[in-house]
Amino acid sequence: MLSGGQEGTMLPNVLQVISRAIRERRCLAVHYDGQRQVRVVEPHAVYADEHDALVLDAYQIRGYSEAARPTPFWRPLPLGGISAISLLKESFTPRLSEGFSPDRPKYRRGLIVVVQDPQPDFLPPLATGRRRPWDILRSR
Repeated sequence: MLSGGQEGTMLPNVLQVISRAIRERRCLAVHYDGQRQVRVVEPHAVYADEHDALVLDAYQIRGYSEAARPTPFWRPLPLGGISAISLLKESFTPRLSEGFSPDRPKYRRGLIVVVQDPQPDFLPPLATGRRRPWDILRSR
C-alpha cells in the first residue's frame, strides 16, 4: 500500500499503481483526502483536466461515500487527493454497458491511460514540450 503524501500532492508511484490496475483490470482500495474509510473502485481512465491535474475515472463498487450514495456509481478522483492506495486481487470487466466510453469529451484534453475491451490502450500525453508527471509511463 502506498500512503503518506501531503494533501493535494500526488503520492510517488500512484500513477504506476493505477496504470497497472487498469492494464490488469484489477480493483483498487483508495483512501481519499485523509479519510479513514476506504473506497473500492474499478479504475477505467486517467486523464488531464483543464488545469493539467490528473484525474482517475472509476466505478466505485464498495465503501465510503461522503454523500452517503449507495454503490455502485461513477466518480472522478483527482490523483492529488489520494492519501493511500492498494492494488487488489479482485478483477473487473470494463463497464461499457454502464456508460463508460473512451470517447467522452472530458478525455479530449489528455487521456493518459484507459481500459478498453478487450485490452487497455495506453495513449501518449499531448505534445507540449514540457515534462508532465505521467511522462514516466512512456518509458515503459
